[in-house]
Amino acid sequence: MPIALVVPDDAPVPSHADVLISLQDTGKTYETRSGPVVAVEAASLDLARGETLALLGPSGCGKSTLLMMVAGLLEPSSGQIVVNGRPLSGPIPELGFVFQRDLLLDWRTVLDNVLLPFALIGENPKQHESRARMLLERVGLAGFEHKRPYELSGGMRQRVAICRALIGDPDIFLLDEPFAALDAFTREQMQLDMQRLSLDKPRTTILVTHEISEAVFMADRVAVMTARPSRIHQIIDIELPRPRTMKTRETEAFARYITKIHGIFASLGVIRG
Repeated sequence: MPIALVVPDDAPVPSHADVLISLQDTGKTYETRSGPVVAVEAASLDLARGETLALLGPSGCGKSTLLMMVAGLLEPSSGQIVVNGRPLSGPIPELGFVFQRDLLLDWRTVLDNVLLPFALIGENPKQHESRARMLLERVGLAGFEHKRPYELSGGMRQRVAICRALIGDPDIFLLDEPFAALDAFTREQMQLDMQRLSLDKPRTTILVTHEISEAVFMADRVAVMTARPSRIHQIIDIELPRPRTMKTRETEAFARYITKIHGIFASLGVIRG
């Protein structure tokens, strides 16, 4: 069933000049011994420069598959992805990616882990040390530069991973459920930290999550995805002022967005009872 996108009449659509990432009937089908498995079906949307989009849906619905295609790490089976006006044909170099696991190297210090991308390409990491220290300070890790990852909590390790992803000052920032393994208190603090990390420049960001409140708090738009085969069922514009604080969660507007999205998932049979 090919329909993939429903946008409310009053939802702003990025102008052509502002679009950085465009998904055009993008799909992914895996060939298996028992037959084809459709992971993502005909996803279409435009993402503006500096915009944060949340891909929200139940576990196993293809959110991460869609994110990997945007990164150029998976090739679509159908449709295409256009980045900065050009069809995507491989990994995006100007990209920061944060996974569910922090993937830190325990034998390197916190500072050296953040600077690792430059070491891997043969560039002198020392030239970027001041930026690394600035990023660590913004996420509350000033003074931990010479600690090893095994000396840190899970939340602190994920902060280091986020700083590492941002050390190259990427234009595009992809997050694949980066806070899923954290406790509720740490998760909320990380959401606030992410805003501070965007102070130097707005980035085009895609966040994969199955937490409704996280999607509403962090995103400018939320793409509600169906269960597999995954489709973008509806895109909701989140009109909450920035910067967002813990007080934002207490507002009637925030509660209305939560209720609206709950209702959509209930109508899709994802939430029952």
